Amino acid sequence: MLSNDENIEKIADFVEEVKQWLLIKKEYTKLDVVEKVVRILSTLTIAFVIALLTLLALIYLSFAAAYFLAGILHSLPLAFLCVCLAYIVVLSVVVMKRHSWIERPMVRFLIGIFKDDENKQ
Repeated sequence: MLSNDENIEKIADFVEEVKQWLLIKKEYTKLDVVEKVVRILSTLTIAFVIALLTLLALIYLSFAAAYFLAGILHSLPLAFLCVCLAYIVVLSVVVMKRHSWIERPMVRFLIGIFKDDENKQ
């Protein structure tokens, strides 16, 4: 049998190992959270830049379409109204399909980020 001093020493070593393991686990968790936040923020930044550039292009294309239609319809206000109606139709379709086009892909993306941790371990 081990003497009491040896038992105490082994228990102290074990406690020290557990403390080290907990510190490493804490540090790993911090780094993992930082990685996930950075991935989400970088994706949001890229999405914002793409959306902004797309919006600017769409504005110019809208004016071009309106002036093109004005030549065909011989009425600038009617041409702008047609472009506006086209946007209303597109908006209606996007609102109706928002679950499959917007919500589900976002949920899949976020689940992929947070479940990625389980695949690493």
